[in-house]
Amino acid sequence: MTATSPGSGILTLPLPSGSGDASDGSAGTSDSTETDGATDGFTSEPVTTTNQGGSDGVKFDLEASPDGGQADTGVEPCDSPNDPGCMCSIPPHTPCDNGTQDPFLAMGLNCPGELQVQASKSGAPSAIGVRYVFGQGGTFNPREGASYAVIGSGSVAELNNQTPVGDWNLEPTHCNDDLGAYDVGNNLPAPLRRNDVGGDCTTNPALLGTGDCSNTIQDQFQSYGANDYTELRFVMQVPPDVTSFSYDFAFFSVEYPDYYQSAFNDMYIGWLESEKWTGNISFDQQGNPISLNAGFLEFKDDPSGQNPIPQFQNTCMRQHAGTNWLQTTAGVTPGESITVVFAIMDISDSILDSYVFLDNFQWGCEPTGKPSTMPPG
Repeated sequence: MTATSPGSGILTLPLPSGSGDASDGSAGTSDSTETDGATDGFTSEPVTTTNQGGSDGVKFDLEASPDGGQADTGVEPCDSPNDPGCMCSIPPHTPCDNGTQDPFLAMGLNCPGELQVQASKSGAPSAIGVRYVFGQGGTFNPREGASYAVIGSGSVAELNNQTPVGDWNLEPTHCNDDLGAYDVGNNLPAPLRRNDVGGDCTTNPALLGTGDCSNTIQDQFQSYGANDYTELRFVMQVPPDVTSFSYDFAFFSVEYPDYYQSAFNDMYIGWLESEKWTGNISFDQQGNPISLNAGFLEFKDDPSGQNPIPQFQNTCMRQHAGTNWLQTTAGVTPGESITVVFAIMDISDSILDSYVFLDNFQWGCEPTGKPSTMPPG
């Protein structure tokens, strides 16, 4: 089925406002505030954490140090004393996601008393969820608070099903699902566009709104369409003196090893619609989108299953591959309204699933320019 927007062929669910109650790592129940009767297929494993936060915003001011340089804050938000970012107040944040089943709370959004966003979920309900831990060794513990959001081109609950040793990688036992009616083909839901702008949006503002400013999406499609499309979306107003935002994510795919560096390539898109950028903001330093073929694919498990890495123990990613946590930073205009879409999809086929973990959305005072993605500090 082809859809051009979340309201046309894509199921859009209301933002849950309650908290879940799963504790055994199995698929939890859907939030009681869901209004369409669908379950969310969440996978939750609560842990006990201590929430940390402050009552005052973090301020940065180049004039705060005696020599006219930046005060010793450990952050360099400005290129020069006249840069608008040189006086920047980061709104305070206290994590509020311990025990939640709400993916937006898990990412650090919509906490009580903080900036609220208009949020929606689109795709198969089983492909959207919350996790508290993944694998062994602590690599994929939460980056903020107690949990993080998960979206996939397959069932989130199957992430807990360990791949049997010697499983056939061309047709894996787990995380190999055709979710059904969310096959959007070449028509990504607005405002996403797959066409390149053919230039640099940071030096030619006329290109904004004409396509993907990153020029990273178009080549992934070729003659193939997107299937099992799943997204988290939110609209928000940028605080009055903030110049950037960032978020952390990690990508995994069972397309590895058999379709590694081939045309059959699932993809994750972090889309920003703003006055400074309209396009994908999460891509590697070579201009590749986050996919099986991106340069960040750090963890490649033994395809035979004989020598598994601890990061994928007790999961369906045994014998497969994924990134470490990464962090994307993008510039915004203070006070503007922005739309952010986190989307994942199968390309060409509807099986051999991929997933992305999402956490630690935060405002910042970074200099603006092209978005960047790096391993977090």
